[in-house]
Amino acid sequence: MPMNKKKLATSYLNISIPQDVENMQLPNPELLTFYRNYEDRILWIDDEINDYSIEYAKYIMQWNKDDKDAGIKKEDRKPIKLLFFSPGGDLNVNNMLVDTIALSETKVIGINCGMAASAACFIYLSCHERYTLPNAQFLIHQGAGSFEGTYDIVVSAIMNYQREIENLGKFVLSRTTIPEDIFYENFATDWYLDANEAIEYGLCSKIITSLDEII
Repeated sequence: MPMNKKKLATSYLNISIPQDVENMQLPNPELLTFYRNYEDRILWIDDEINDYSIEYAKYIMQWNKDDKDAGIKKEDRKPIKLLFFSPGGDLNVNNMLVDTIALSETKVIGINCGMAASAACFIYLSCHERYTLPNAQFLIHQGAGSFEGTYDIVVSAIMNYQREIENLGKFVLSRTTIPEDIFYENFATDWYLDANEAIEYGLCSKIITSLDEII
């Protein structure tokens, strides 16, 4: 006997669905997943680092405010987890996220789930605790910049870019155990590291062996 849809009673991810469902549109599963992750303080950095990535900083700041307003001690706060699968991107957005994470009073945990490249690797290194999946990769390099305008404008832009690169180099050295000579020998190239090399050079402290450790 066919089921009458109007009498159907069910639930979808703990959201009650009314009896009259014939013309009802179910919630977007991706949006529901985002809200679930938000409740668990999990953010996926799984795209290029661009202007939209500023939202990550807003979430981290909001969670810090929530914890501060609630009077929760730093050691008792629910940690924020950043899951990385990103090719990198904009240097200015990178700088904002690096500062926001580094200054967060609420612990930020970074997990490389496949690729933390370029700007994404710098953001990953700013996390207070850092882990990686077994087959994840890291990419450290200077990146590339393009400049337009008059001679004076281009020269000024190049000098600023060089200063940014120098600061990034110092930052990486301060957050890892990479010997300075090895770092600068590879920094001008595309330097790929696997999980074991990341452990060796102090990019992260542990290779994840079970998803229960990160979710």
